[in-house]
Amino acid sequence: MANTRNRVLETIADILDKRATSLPARVLRVAVTGITASGKSTLAEELEQTLKRRGRNCVHIAVDDFHNPRDLRYRQGRESAEGYYFDAYNYPLLKKFVLEPLAAGGNLMYQAHGFDLETDTLITEEPKKANTGDIFLFAASFLLRPELVSYFDYRIYVDTDFEVAEQRGVERDLVRLGSWENAVRLYRQRYHAAQRIYFAESNPVQYADALLKNNNLAEPILFFRANDCKNNDRAFL
Repeated sequence: MANTRNRVLETIADILDKRATSLPARVLRVAVTGITASGKSTLAEELEQTLKRRGRNCVHIAVDDFHNPRDLRYRQGRESAEGYYFDAYNYPLLKKFVLEPLAAGGNLMYQAHGFDLETDTLITEEPKKANTGDIFLFAASFLLRPELVSYFDYRIYVDTDFEVAEQRGVERDLVRLGSWENAVRLYRQRYHAAQRIYFAESNPVQYADALLKNNNLAEPILFFRANDCKNNDRAFL
């Protein structure tokens, strides 16, 4: 079964490698997105390692390092879905530190971290210089919302059923969220309810270049938009 996932990773890596080569003057910015606990961060980490084994310089940007301060994140209540969708992340900071410097005409000087959740403070660190041909992987839930979608050159949607993602997320976050009951409540009322707001506002799948059905981690199914589909790859939309 592991061979199925490895084949999927190699297929996506092939595409990203070719796309990065076709952009010789700048970097390739890739959105890896899906609902909370869909497996997007895991996929980004796997792709990073796959691309690095090929000799392609790859940077994984954890968008969780660009949260808003606690008092802003929770101003609508700890369990608010609207609060999670509208207030959790500092998108202007993400744009300023990473997305805009990496865009066409940018200076390629980026800062990979903007906020420390544990200390609830902004981070200041020495900017790094990206090299043309680098691949940047961004993993987060809401990357295909209107104010962000145009910043990405390739978009991967990790499609996992809410029930499956809830089970994974509750098991993963049980200690952090205090109890099984509290974790289930937060997933249903805050995290996944926010995704439904996102779907209604943005319909993120419409922007995806690739869609990964990820209910079965060992045997995911990969789809491509019809005009990118070749060989036996499945088309979607």
